[in-house]
Amino acid sequence: MPAVPLTRRRVELVLVPLVAAFCMAFIIGAIVLDRDSGPCPAPTWNNQLTLSLTGNVDAGAVTACSGTECVPLPPTFAKSSAKNSGMLTQQKDGSWLFKVATNPPKAVTFRVYDKAWNVVAAQSTALNWTRISGDERCGGRMASINVVLNVP
Repeated sequence: MPAVPLTRRRVELVLVPLVAAFCMAFIIGAIVLDRDSGPCPAPTWNNQLTLSLTGNVDAGAVTACSGTECVPLPPTFAKSSAKNSGMLTQQKDGSWLFKVATNPPKAVTFRVYDKAWNVVAAQSTALNWTRISGDERCGGRMASINVVLNVP
């Protein structure tokens, strides 16, 4: 049998173990860095959206709907609700503050009612939230969004 060349023996004895050790170290490091840091903390924030009305701004009430969920619930809210609900409140400057949960909606439909509880304006708005704290895995506060609705 012919003898194995010296350069091949060096490759087998030196280079192959070094490459294998480097690959194993890389894989182990990736696994260690990818570990979750444990459970997410309980959310302590609300994201907010401000609705400003322009035009004929004699609104009796406003509703905000995301999908099939509305705040306050229309149309029965008119007789049993004051101007404010827990999540949608009228501000001193006439705007409406909509407090959304920690996972904000991607779109909202606003309806403005007059004093006789007729819909006088409606607008659907796609929302592009920007995270200002936290991270993608556990969530965090989003920057407030201002929406302007023209009431004819």
